[in-house]
Amino acid sequence: MTDANDQITDEVLTAYLDGVLEPPVAAQIDDALAHDVALVERLAALDLPMSNLQMILDPAVLAAPALPADLLKPGALVAPPAANLPHKPLMRRFWVPTAVAASFAAGVLLAPLLTPTATPGAPKWVDAVASYQALYVTQTLEKAEQDPTDTASVLAQATVDFAVTLTPAIDIDGLEFKRAQILGWNGKPLLQMAYLDGDGTPMALCLTRVGAEDRGPRTSTSHNLAGVSWVKDGVGYYLIGGSDLARVEALSQQVITSL
Repeated sequence: MTDANDQITDEVLTAYLDGVLEPPVAAQIDDALAHDVALVERLAALDLPMSNLQMILDPAVLAAPALPADLLKPGALVAPPAANLPHKPLMRRFWVPTAVAASFAAGVLLAPLLTPTATPGAPKWVDAVASYQALYVTQTLEKAEQDPTDTASVLAQATVDFAVTLTPAIDIDGLEFKRAQILGWNGKPLLQMAYLDGDGTPMALCLTRVGAEDRGPRTSTSHNLAGVSWVKDGVGYYLIGGSDLARVEALSQQVITSL
């Protein structure tokens, strides 16, 4: 590296990648990169697809709901509002070959997250539950073992909130019950009963109060997860998990029968 190029700081290279340098300075960087391999390597090392990742994690892009009230406790990990995130242009100067490959790979991996996946007309709370359930993997639940006393306490509160006895939903044929917890949606309690299917697929049965007339089961797909929802006595039910809609439909019939 020449002495002159040695004076080019990482901050200047980052500004070059973000396209915010003055044209004469950017032109000097272009000229230096044409013959300085070490400078090219430094630039490639700095050229992470952070803007793409920031866009993916932006709640406004994801249309993600606010965290349930029960999760907003002291010490809880809460993402800062999108408005408070440092902003960088979404398009960088991906001219370095290694950077081009990295950004292309990131685009391939992250593009599905930007694709609208909710069934048109689905209730907002259903899509909110799906966005939360999409974060679950087998490892989320495989070691979860809720004390029966705690489960009974949660379900007792659910009986008060929803006027329905949910104990039978612990024993759904083919599902391993893992835990029950009270979350929240728009200031109303939302019960989640979490399970693992036989193949390790995370499943959940959720309930909340809804201002809708009773209706029978309705299938939907949200966030690439299959689900069945129905309404009875002012309570919305939603069974969700995996991609096998026929499987979720069969399980939902068990739930409806047991309750």
